[in-house]
Amino acid sequence: MDAVRALLVVLPDAALPDAASVEHADAIILVPPAEPDEFGAAAERVAAALELGPPVYLIIPAFDSGLVRDYLLQTLQPGVYGVGSQSPSSVEQVRYLESVIEDAELRAGIRPGLTAMAVGFESPRALNIMPEALVAMRESADRMTWIAFNHEELAQTLGTEPDSATIVHASAQAVLTAAAFDLPVVYGSPPDAEAAAALGFRGCATDDPSDLQRLRTIFDRPEAEPAEAEEDS
Repeated sequence: MDAVRALLVVLPDAALPDAASVEHADAIILVPPAEPDEFGAAAERVAAALELGPPVYLIIPAFDSGLVRDYLLQTLQPGVYGVGSQSPSSVEQVRYLESVIEDAELRAGIRPGLTAMAVGFESPRALNIMPEALVAMRESADRMTWIAFNHEELAQTLGTEPDSATIVHASAQAVLTAAAFDLPVVYGSPPDAEAAAALGFRGCATDDPSDLQRLRTIFDRPEAEPAEAEEDS
């Protein structure tokens, strides 16, 4: 299982961090620019991020933007570890993303199936299709490596408080569903990292490099030591 304890999100208007800043990052997540004419520069930014060391994930534009294919054809390149998306509204969208990744792999000279996938299930509709989407991915290239969940986004959608019973229940649902597929779930709110770890989340995403070491400590779960064999009497 991939380590996802501390993931650094780099927004399109933020400078890339230096290597020292990402020492404790398990992965770097690059958010795409809003305008298609910036995709060429984004490809150069991806290449620079690959030099930093941690695995690099590319977040795609929104599914309904019509820009997913164009973005990945321009930015997916050898060395990129995975591609991520947020809140698909149907299993077909997840399957579409997988097909675009495969096409982009072929064009970039990457072995088909090598690029990982991470999907955010952060809306009511996305949570509803989560089991079916994970089954679909397992039956194909089985690229999925982690799931993302942001309780604040879901709370805003539902018009409730982030600490409401509804949101806590949804958080637990995401953890349990992902666990059934042996996948870790990543949280999206660093201030609540300890509570998320207690719920069963395996890591947290942040856009602040100063959070990384703390998050890694919170979610660093050493393997249980094997029980000592009973001595013969």
